[in-house]
Amino acid sequence: MITDDNCYKDQEFNDFCAFLPDYDFDDRQMQFFRDAFELVMYNHDTQKVSCLAGRCGIGKSTFIKALIHYCMSTDLYGNKKEPVGLVVITDSIRRIEDMVDVNADRRSAEEAWDTCFKLFGLDKHYKAFRQNVAVLRSGDIPFIDQLLRQNNKPILLLSTQRYFMLNEQIRERLFSFKYGDETRERNRILFDECPYFSESVTINSKNLTDIEAALYEGLSDEVQDKDFVIQQFKEFKDSLLNSMDAKEKMLETENVIVYWKNKYSKTITINDELFFNVVMENLGSLMKQYPSILKDLLCLRDLAAHGAIFNSVKKRLGNYKRSFEMVRDNRECFYLGGNRKFFVFDATADIDPRYDLDYVEVIGGEKYNNPLKMKVTNVKISTSKNALCRNGQNSKDNMNAIIQYLKDAMTDSHENILIVAYSDIVQQFKKVFPNVAYFGNLKGFNDYKDFSNMAHVGMNRFPNMTYFYIYCGCHMEAYTQFENMKEDVSLGFLDAICKNDNPEYQEAITDIMLRSILADFEQNIFRLAIRNYDNKIPVHIWTFYNYSDPFFKKLAAMIEKRYKPYGAKFEYMDTPEALKLARVKNRKAKNGEGMNNTQKVLNWIEQQNKGREFKIQEMLESTGISNNSFKNVKKNPTIRKKLEQMKTDRKGYYVIK
Repeated sequence: MITDDNCYKDQEFNDFCAFLPDYDFDDRQMQFFRDAFELVMYNHDTQKVSCLAGRCGIGKSTFIKALIHYCMSTDLYGNKKEPVGLVVITDSIRRIEDMVDVNADRRSAEEAWDTCFKLFGLDKHYKAFRQNVAVLRSGDIPFIDQLLRQNNKPILLLSTQRYFMLNEQIRERLFSFKYGDETRERNRILFDECPYFSESVTINSKNLTDIEAALYEGLSDEVQDKDFVIQQFKEFKDSLLNSMDAKEKMLETENVIVYWKNKYSKTITINDELFFNVVMENLGSLMKQYPSILKDLLCLRDLAAHGAIFNSVKKRLGNYKRSFEMVRDNRECFYLGGNRKFFVFDATADIDPRYDLDYVEVIGGEKYNNPLKMKVTNVKISTSKNALCRNGQNSKDNMNAIIQYLKDAMTDSHENILIVAYSDIVQQFKKVFPNVAYFGNLKGFNDYKDFSNMAHVGMNRFPNMTYFYIYCGCHMEAYTQFENMKEDVSLGFLDAICKNDNPEYQEAITDIMLRSILADFEQNIFRLAIRNYDNKIPVHIWTFYNYSDPFFKKLAAMIEKRYKPYGAKFEYMDTPEALKLARVKNRKAKNGEGMNNTQKVLNWIEQQNKGREFKIQEMLESTGISNNSFKNVKKNPTIRKKLEQMKTDRKGYYVIK
């Protein structure tokens, strides 16, 4: 039975659809748009943050863009209607600009409606856009002033980073606007990508210096307590830096990770109330100097009162890191149980461990999936940062082997493949391939949506502590336990976490690590043509990692389970021959001097001209290797395979290739 309520919802959805691009959307995409529309418009359960996990390319940004137009105070025909208050938060200003590119929207509308568009009021609608929608940016105008100026606009857009920098007082201003003489609510908040449910906050000497400089520059001489604020913070900063020095010297180890508590004071200053009053009264000018000043100061207040994890690490690649680390729970930023409803649109919400929270509901997107024309070739090779990013011979051999493998695979054009790798080695790939990106710099952009080939070099794996912080963000009791833990106990506890050897958390950290890598991998590969919902182009992805390692064997199984049901094909290739040969050539002789017999054979072959035919006996006489010794050389599978490839039709003859 069709009810009036259903008819009303159908009519509203039809009105929304008028703002979709003139495109022949698949039925599953249209179902996604309907489900997303009904979720945002009719779900009022503010006890939960609702997260819709529609696959990459389903049209999340298209939906949000159309929703912005739908929620304005004019309809498709330019008539006045009741506005719907909306806050849209995304992780990049570039993506915000795409969502509010009125000129592109208008061109699209004109093409769709041709000469009739003025008759239906589209011209009026797009003129009204700027009167209803505002983008809050970093710049010369303080954020709070921008917010006040846009008080009459029902729709605001800002960056994820900016949202979580704001204090509650400023955030409150986001959620209301003036409509005539009335105050209305912007009570629907949409995140396009994962919000910061929690954060691992780093405080180091740079943060402290930036805060001190901002206080000097951002407080005018007219501020009555300027000297007090600056002097007190300087004393606190110096005290904190001295504590870092003392902790390093006391422990006398190369790497230190321990929970630190301030034994002398539980506050930043002798009068924190006055200090923060001055900061809040001058927040606009201070944030102009250093946008993160309030966020960092609040973390420092928490550090002074409760302590933090002190981390001093001399990294293997020569970098030095010294900082305090804190896990910040951002639960209060989602106003649970209030009159604001938060929504998240994230393709990998169903696998990303950051969503493992009691106040988050993840709505799976399996029903929107379609077949994937995708083949994944997994190449067995060590691609950890140590294996690729160091300057040693092994790293060079690994890199050369991967580059040669891809050159052989991409015989038609090196321009037709996207390389994704660690930022440290991007330049090496750019010498050969024109399209190279690094991990963490691809998510959310569609610059490569017409590419059908990708090489995913390595998996973006972080230190174990990173995944422990994710766990703490979902289980804050795991972090707050440190406050009551003795320092020597925390030292052993955190050392075991770093080695993923803590029996209480080992399984959880491994699970979080695997799911995080899988989510990151998916976001990367869906930059290719498979993100296009109607894609007909076969996509080929080469992955380079040691899939036989027990950890990565689990990852390989998870990747297959994720994509095989939709037709993706998988193959597993052995270590490239070029790398096997390089390892043989670089292996040291038992006595540490000269070449062994295997290396002599390879060296002799490399010195010959291409096309030269030879008999084994010639090679043995030139190298001084006996027949018996050569029998041992041939036991090496790499050498045996190379000789097999060099055989000719003439019995006993080989040819240099």
